Amino acid sequence: MLEIEFSGLHWIEASAGTGKTYTLTGLMVRIFLEKYLPKQVVATTFTRKAAAELSSRIRVRLTETLAVLERCRGLLPQEIDLEIQQQKDNLLHYILQKYMHSIAYACERLRLVMDQLDELFVGTLDSFSQKLLREFAFESGRTEHTEITDEEKNHIQQLIHDVLREWVEQQPQDLIQILVANQQLKSIDYYAKVVEKSLNFASAKFVAPQTKQFNLPEFQQLFEKLVSISSDQLNELQPYCDAKTLGKHLSGNQMKPDVLHQILFVHVKKLQEAVQQQGVEAYLVHVQERNMLKSIFYKKDGELRSTIFKNCPEEISVGFYQHPMIIALKALVLGTEEISHLDDTLKYHIAMEVKKRLPLLLQQKGQTTFAQQIRTLASSLQGEHGQHFAAFVQSRYPLILVDEFQDTNQDQDNMLASIWREPSRLDQGCMIMVGDRKQAIYGFRGGDMLTFLNAQQDVLAKAGRCYELTRNFRSIPSLVNAVDELFQQQPDFGEEVIYRPIQAGKQHVPLVDTGEINPHPLRWLSVESEHEATQVAWKIRELLNQSKQKQLYFEQAHDQHIAMTENNIAILSKAHKSLDQVQYALMSLGIAVNRPAKRSVFLSLLAQDVGALLSAILHPEQEGKVKRALMSRLLGFQIKDLIQYEQDADGLSTFIAQFTLIREMWQERGFLAAWQACLQYFKVWTTLVATQNRDNERHVVNLRHITDILSRRGEQHQGAHYLYQWYLKQLQSPSQREWELERPLSNAVGVKLMTIHQSKGLEFEIVFLLGADTAGQTDYTLNFSVDEQQNPSTGQIQKTRVLEMYDKQRLDENKQQQHKARQEAEQHRLWYVALTRASYRVYAVFLNGKGAEKAGLNFWRNAIKEQTFAHIAVKDEAILVEKPQWIAPEKVEKPVLSAQKIPTQRFYPRAKTSFSALARHLNRGQLLDHLANQNQQLASGEDEYVAPRHMHRAPQVNQPIAWIKANFPMGTQAGLFLHEIFEHIDFKNDADWALWKDLLKKVQNSFPELTNVENEVIDWMKMWLADILATPMTGQFCLQQLSADHHLSEVPFFMALADHVLAVKRIQYLFEDEGIVMPIFNKADSARYLTGSIDLVFYDGQQYHLADYKSNFLGADQSDYAITSIQESMSHASYWLQAALYLVALHRYLSLNLADYHIDRDLGSANYLYLRGMNAEAQQGVYAWRPSSEFILRLNAILGDVQKMPQHEMC
Repeated sequence: MLEIEFSGLHWIEASAGTGKTYTLTGLMVRIFLEKYLPKQVVATTFTRKAAAELSSRIRVRLTETLAVLERCRGLLPQEIDLEIQQQKDNLLHYILQKYMHSIAYACERLRLVMDQLDELFVGTLDSFSQKLLREFAFESGRTEHTEITDEEKNHIQQLIHDVLREWVEQQPQDLIQILVANQQLKSIDYYAKVVEKSLNFASAKFVAPQTKQFNLPEFQQLFEKLVSISSDQLNELQPYCDAKTLGKHLSGNQMKPDVLHQILFVHVKKLQEAVQQQGVEAYLVHVQERNMLKSIFYKKDGELRSTIFKNCPEEISVGFYQHPMIIALKALVLGTEEISHLDDTLKYHIAMEVKKRLPLLLQQKGQTTFAQQIRTLASSLQGEHGQHFAAFVQSRYPLILVDEFQDTNQDQDNMLASIWREPSRLDQGCMIMVGDRKQAIYGFRGGDMLTFLNAQQDVLAKAGRCYELTRNFRSIPSLVNAVDELFQQQPDFGEEVIYRPIQAGKQHVPLVDTGEINPHPLRWLSVESEHEATQVAWKIRELLNQSKQKQLYFEQAHDQHIAMTENNIAILSKAHKSLDQVQYALMSLGIAVNRPAKRSVFLSLLAQDVGALLSAILHPEQEGKVKRALMSRLLGFQIKDLIQYEQDADGLSTFIAQFTLIREMWQERGFLAAWQACLQYFKVWTTLVATQNRDNERHVVNLRHITDILSRRGEQHQGAHYLYQWYLKQLQSPSQREWELERPLSNAVGVKLMTIHQSKGLEFEIVFLLGADTAGQTDYTLNFSVDEQQNPSTGQIQKTRVLEMYDKQRLDENKQQQHKARQEAEQHRLWYVALTRASYRVYAVFLNGKGAEKAGLNFWRNAIKEQTFAHIAVKDEAILVEKPQWIAPEKVEKPVLSAQKIPTQRFYPRAKTSFSALARHLNRGQLLDHLANQNQQLASGEDEYVAPRHMHRAPQVNQPIAWIKANFPMGTQAGLFLHEIFEHIDFKNDADWALWKDLLKKVQNSFPELTNVENEVIDWMKMWLADILATPMTGQFCLQQLSADHHLSEVPFFMALADHVLAVKRIQYLFEDEGIVMPIFNKADSARYLTGSIDLVFYDGQQYHLADYKSNFLGADQSDYAITSIQESMSHASYWLQAALYLVALHRYLSLNLADYHIDRDLGSANYLYLRGMNAEAQQGVYAWRPSSEFILRLNAILGDVQKMPQHEMC
């Protein structure tokens, strides 16, 4: 891929095992070196796991490339040329050659890339669409906030229920009774299958069923005719039931005389009597009789018969079918079939209604799904506004790499095409699409080969370039050649997928089997279907026995042998049932099995115990729930323990009290803090592993898993009872969502069992393929066909997907053939994936007499008529006639284990804290309330509060402050506004104060009540600011004396702390020694950095001071802003702590940046400016605090040694 230029469109076909990920990481290195930085690039793939692997591999490849470049940095050109000649990596060869004379630039460029690599987006298309809608909410016009829901299935079922109920209410009662009797009204799950499949292909054209309007009166008349049939009319048909007369002309394969007699003279009479006595519903209930009557007119496959006679005079056949009774019976049968067609009409109606209503329901709930999100994004990209939005996205992310493109659905491709394949902007970006059409196996999820083919046609029409990877690096050469030759027997896989030959890419470490190297890597194992699992298990034991006898091993260099173990073997199947059988057979032989979890963690008994414990925490007053929690595996109490507690005077009061405390902690500090406290108090982790049990690790892993789930859910939705109800709902309806599947254990070793779909993208040394000659089941939920239309942008004829309800009688035969061909083609691709997973050997298991001649691998194996595929690397494996004996492995001396002593010092993660996190303030209700810790640094003004009414000490206003000061809005928003002003104005020059007019719009938006007095407000604000700037602070120095080069506004700092637990209590005691009392500080045990932002740092000509603006409202009288009032406010709000921390930060900064710094001489005071009280007079609204230097140095010592701090603490 060294010829790719990163502009325009590029299409890469990468067959299985051809080093696609390695190629993509190489492309990423070139992209970053030659054109774009990480923040400009997007890389998407099909799953989160694949995205994580790709991200990791990109980082490794960049690191390796940078290491080679650094090694060459000091070399001469001729030395670099020698390095190039020795370099086997094509990418490094290319880079060294291109940057031979600018190695230093390449090194610095990659260093910059590594520093910014976290800005590279690597994820799924679903997550990328979510990112785009959030990042460009304004540009997309989708400003409403939505959360991804995992309740889509429940929403769909609820909508199906609503639509079905509405439809039933609109129908005549007689029709509903008929449908119920005919079992035509089904469960919600029956309709959900159609709905979900139609939603997966939401962009496809869904054609309504072509059914005749059902006429209930006419249908009821048919039964009147049935009842009116007389015995004489029946007797007229008696000759057709006599094998000696007219009955001899019946076709034996179609109908026999005695069967026809049974139908006409037994079943028809029975139906007549039932309808006479019980009405129409009785006819529908008699299913057996109806089916026998139907057989006169319909074949077994549902096709209408032309005749039941064979080689007879025409008048005999015509006489039979023109008989009034037969005409009446045929009309009745056909009419009943019309009822069956109502089922298709109803399914279509429900599917279309759900498709229409689901987006509205999600919008009402503030939710979305990944699929709906993609459709929302795609619709936002349409029209003129959408083109502007698309151009904006492309300018932000000019290059996108889409991996696994064959699994892209139509909605996703519509979104991608609108942004990166727009003809007018092709030269402004680059789109690289990577995929393998032979591995498109996710049709059930919405993947469509038609999308892939149309996208390729679009790329070619827009002068895109195509490339192909044709060297297989995964498998040994002999296996590559054998599989390649097999596929060439029938290269047309269907749906325009043509197999192209590939070559082996590299040599592997040999697999030695009884002295031979890699013998017969492709083996056919033919067994009886009932013995498949047993034979596979026996064969695996035989392989393991060979390994134990040192007859089967991987031969490394220097004659080192690595034994083949069960970890090198994988068993793949299309169905879980076969895997279940093999798993049982392997486990009965004592062979370890490793199977991906398909079980929800909510199905475990431990999940039930967690629910019981949560219930006890929230309802500690109910002893029954407390007892259930105590009896759980988590707490481990026995019945005798509970009996003993009940006999004690205190009973369960200790546990009730503890659960009550945990509940209060949950309500105050959140779920995770309370849950951890509960687990610690009851020693749950110890209890879980107190007794030896093979399930101990599973219990521990599940508990951690459930804890993570509840913690994440608790962060999204506040409220203990909400979280509890949500958890109970999960217990009642566990699902197969990825995040709730049980996590693998650390000892997950053994033979790997998985479906072929699960194995995609993986590789194994030895692979067993179960049922290699079995046909896939055709899904008749919907019929998939294609329609041809002209593409308006390219003018080319393009195929589009069409969906219809499958109806064998009414659907065009060509469309039915298209549907069948589509399903068969996907089965062929599925077996391609299966056969390309192994690196050394494949055992394909065929079922004698059960498999189809052209199904599975037989599609290629028997491609040539009357000739089975043969190859030098292929072998028919002999079946085993008896179970191989178990051979014990050689005894290995157990290594002597040693371990370091448990450290006595406790280590913490390097978290950060701030004044706002340490101090307890900001509560408008009670100043001593405990405020939840905040992880983020608060903006200036957010630490200000409105004092409670009892703090406004002046009941009578003697010297009122200016109206604008008293009535200016209170709270965080007003504080932020004032901070913003003082950050930008020039203190000495009021010429540019006209910026208030620019800020007026912001004032009006925040404070709409001032709309009609704007000029007066502006004047008041100017007078207030003039007062503030003229108020003396330190001595007679005031803000209006500050020049631009003597102050800094909004000075952020990031201050390192000591590498041990922050001694918060010592800080509290330090202030108490100074006579300053504040609310108890919050703990910050794991904090290793302290962050903040000083409003103003200034130099008054003698010392460096700091100032902090406060918009706090202390009262309406000027006396409320005297020094004593400010001191009291600073105590309630813990501003003393803030001032001290800021002084330490300034002290550290000056000590590192000011030559000959001396704390007593150079460090000034912390000035707290209460803006509402500043009136240009001394000691009004201003308090300057300068604690002793000893105080500052002691606080500095508690926080950490300044000599060890990095020199970029303050920036």
